[in-house]
Amino acid sequence: MIPLLAAIITLETDTTRIGFDPARNGAIVSLVDKASGKEFAASPAVPLLYELRFTNAPPDATLVTDADAVDVTVKREGGEVVIAAPRHKNAAVSVECRFRTERGSPLIHGRIAVRGGEKFTLAAARFPALAWKKQLGPSPEREFLVLPRNDGCIVQAPGKAGWLPTAPYPGSASMQFIACYDDTAGLYAACWDKQAFAKQIGVEKGRDSLRLAFLHYPTREPRREWRLEYDVVLGTFRGDWQTAADIYKSWAVNQPWCRRTLAQRVADGDVPKWLAEPSLFYAYSLRGMDEQQQWINRLPLVSQQADAWRALLGGPTTFMMMAWEKKGPWVTPDYFPPFGGEKDFKATTEALHAKGNHTLVFLSGLKWTLRKSPAYQHGAAPFDDTAEFERRGTASAICGTDGRPQKWGTPDKDVGEHAQICAATPLGRKILLDAALECQRLGIDCVQADQIVGGGLPACYNTRHGHPPGGGNWCAAALYKIFADIRREGKKRDKSFAWSIEEPTEFFIPVLDTYHARDYAQGRWPRDGGVIGVPLFTHVYHEFMHGYGGDSCYVSTNASPTGLYQQAMNLVCGKAPGVAVWTRPYDPAATHALQARMLRSHFELWSGPAREFLVFGRRVASPALNVPTTRAKFSPKSSGPPSELDMPAVLHSSWRLPDGRAGTVFACIANEPVTFDAIGKTLTLQPGEAKFVEHGAQ
Repeated sequence: MIPLLAAIITLETDTTRIGFDPARNGAIVSLVDKASGKEFAASPAVPLLYELRFTNAPPDATLVTDADAVDVTVKREGGEVVIAAPRHKNAAVSVECRFRTERGSPLIHGRIAVRGGEKFTLAAARFPALAWKKQLGPSPEREFLVLPRNDGCIVQAPGKAGWLPTAPYPGSASMQFIACYDDTAGLYAACWDKQAFAKQIGVEKGRDSLRLAFLHYPTREPRREWRLEYDVVLGTFRGDWQTAADIYKSWAVNQPWCRRTLAQRVADGDVPKWLAEPSLFYAYSLRGMDEQQQWINRLPLVSQQADAWRALLGGPTTFMMMAWEKKGPWVTPDYFPPFGGEKDFKATTEALHAKGNHTLVFLSGLKWTLRKSPAYQHGAAPFDDTAEFERRGTASAICGTDGRPQKWGTPDKDVGEHAQICAATPLGRKILLDAALECQRLGIDCVQADQIVGGGLPACYNTRHGHPPGGGNWCAAALYKIFADIRREGKKRDKSFAWSIEEPTEFFIPVLDTYHARDYAQGRWPRDGGVIGVPLFTHVYHEFMHGYGGDSCYVSTNASPTGLYQQAMNLVCGKAPGVAVWTRPYDPAATHALQARMLRSHFELWSGPAREFLVFGRRVASPALNVPTTRAKFSPKSSGPPSELDMPAVLHSSWRLPDGRAGTVFACIANEPVTFDAIGKTLTLQPGEAKFVEHGAQ
């Protein structure tokens, strides 16, 4: 007699049906969008439930999956499906996975627990190890993968992409969800973690499928039991990246980082008012080139540069004083006295303030520069600080699994060879706090923790720092406290002090005043590798956090479709305007007419009736416009040919206020007038022109 196979056990919501196969140890063998009937789960040729990675284990026990489980039961317990694996062939561990539905939620909720791993150390858990078809339908060009990498991106035809980025959270993953969709339906997955436990967010490409890359990193300690402390949720939807972002937002707005809106924080003085007013964030290197391409001290030129921008745009500058550090750009932590000397530096900041301008500098995060070659010193001398690091920094440095301080980079590249200081150490707090307050004393209004992208730092395994080794959420908590301390101490001195970070992150919103946005970036980091940038973080969090566009937004005295596109993106994404010239000599008065027009429009809209929408409003889904396209070139940050992308000739975005009023901003990046229909009107925009139209909710 042929034995009967156990039936697939299912859970259902209004939108989604998920199936677990008892014959395959509870693997997820079906994930169906009920409205369209689209099946997302791939053929179960690989484990589809969990993967566990152990250290200090024999080779055959380093990787443990549901395929290795023995005596598995899959059953219902009340409204849950419970998969229990009491043992595995290659490791004496047991695993329990629980999935459930919740009233009113369209999502499937899951958690995992691992027991009996005292002999080995759990390094990572992939859960759920869901795989889906590499190609969802007959039109791969209409398939998209949504990733929260920094400001946000999508990958067209992900099954054919050569590379799919994953990102650490907190860090380069600013949020905790992914989505994959075509014109019929989409798959959505998210972590509902409000405590910032270390994890990896993304999707991996297999031979025949795409695979969810939610890797959860516990602290690396022997333990009797480890439980995932938050839900992982799965579901299906119909729509685009904005629809997926709205699903995530329905959870996100109820988290601790969304207790107060930006409007409330500005009103009560928690975020300085000047950030919500128009000013040009201008990246200008103090160590820069003159017209003869010689390195000079450009500190004496700062005030006249700000004056020239005011004459062109009619408003103040937030002067981003780059290469300000004593011993060369990105040389840390020995910053002071600043380049040009304290007296002249402070006189320059005072002159800027006297005319209503503001100032900003970057700190190089918690890096400790070891060596830098002359090529990356902007005319400064070669640098070697290894002896001082050995004397003062080694004991507090981030260490690898071998317990030794880690080093990154090389002297002849970018920020040079460097180590990093652990955020949980007193030295980590001292480096950031002391530098921020000294910058404030020198007349800096906004200090940025650059190079701690999205609040992410490498894992540290030094057991003498007062934290558990490896993952968990101790690092995020330590950094959060440092940021809170810096803001508190800075605002004691001056309520207008602001603290910023490079690239956005949800968890740190309450302890930041602004963030360095790159919504304008395409074809280069953080939108490199063939991804397409979309304002994902803006869509979810704009009404809760101020952002500015700046350190690589192009500006030119010549016609530049790229520059015009980037400046328009800052506008339509609700960011304070920004441009960058870094070391090249630049006359603001000679800015190309179309770019000058776009930047003036930005100032005018932020000063007029569009201000409440673009500064404090909620971004809402913006249907595509029926307009021609225009081509722009985007140069990579490193070597390589530029990429060319066709962009809509008119960029736009829609916004809503709490009182129900709605409005849309339009920005023309074409080199000729564009006439189009939108929001029930026929509109015509001239090249470089931007327009805001208030209207009823769409």
